[in-house]
Amino acid sequence: MGSLETWTLTSSLEERVVTTLRIANRWGYGLAGDDVASLLYGGPMKAADVAPALASSRAIVFRDGIATLSGQGDLIEKALSRRRSNDGLAGLYFGIAEDFARDLLRHSPFVRSIAVCGSTASGGLEAGDDVDFNIFAEDGAKYIVYLMAILLGVKYSLLHRRRFRRGTPLLGIVRKVTCVNVVFTESHSRPFVRQDEFLAFELLRSIPIAGTRDFTRTLESNPWLRIHFPQIFTRVFADRVGPQPRSFLAKVQRRIAVSPRGRRLLDGACRGIAAMIHRVVRLSRERDPEAMARLAFLRRVKFPYDVFQD
Repeated sequence: MGSLETWTLTSSLEERVVTTLRIANRWGYGLAGDDVASLLYGGPMKAADVAPALASSRAIVFRDGIATLSGQGDLIEKALSRRRSNDGLAGLYFGIAEDFARDLLRHSPFVRSIAVCGSTASGGLEAGDDVDFNIFAEDGAKYIVYLMAILLGVKYSLLHRRRFRRGTPLLGIVRKVTCVNVVFTESHSRPFVRQDEFLAFELLRSIPIAGTRDFTRTLESNPWLRIHFPQIFTRVFADRVGPQPRSFLAKVQRRIAVSPRGRRLLDGACRGIAAMIHRVVRLSRERDPEAMARLAFLRRVKFPYDVFQD
């Protein structure tokens, strides 16, 4: 491939469009023509320049303004439906995301950056979707942060239970509202262990709402991203949520974690508690083949960053 300084894009426009759609289809959605142009693999182009490839390629189905790969035509109606519902939900979802971020920063002193991802970030919200997050944390604190996020998630499930009646059931009691996709620690993200187009696309579609400077520094520590999506470095974000006063619980955590041994013990204890919660949740879903298949898929696509894969 050569160095980043000498590497040049050799794929044709059609191949780049197909690659972009292949990545999006992996997550189960199609893309509007304008989104294909702005999210284009290898760098963005004008929508008018991409339109001929969308219309003429045999590998692509382009209908009602939505593009997908051949054989995935069912994703077009799904994308149209989500686009119709998104505008009415975006304000609610981002409001929840910001409130959650404030709480997490207040109670977890090891969080460096919080980014919204999934359908909230991509503009394809449907009633019942989770509010998804990617969180960046200090080394040695992955499970301290993760457990706090799980516990706060219960709070938001109770607060918004009426609005999320269509959401994923949590132990058959309340509906899931927030979901932490990945907690990235500094040593695993600067640079990332994985350096593929799928992770690059995930970062491209993430919207940092707190710790945006730290998020930017993480991207800058991964120059390989320019190979896949150089437009990731041209985006400009401002914090929606600023630094928060530390709670008593946060101060206690920081005090324990002052020493490397204390941090290891605290993170290990939190890992054990989080693992027990996961086992209970998994047992509650074992009779649902679709839910189990989804869990297996998520573990594959997140590897090696998913919880309990370290």
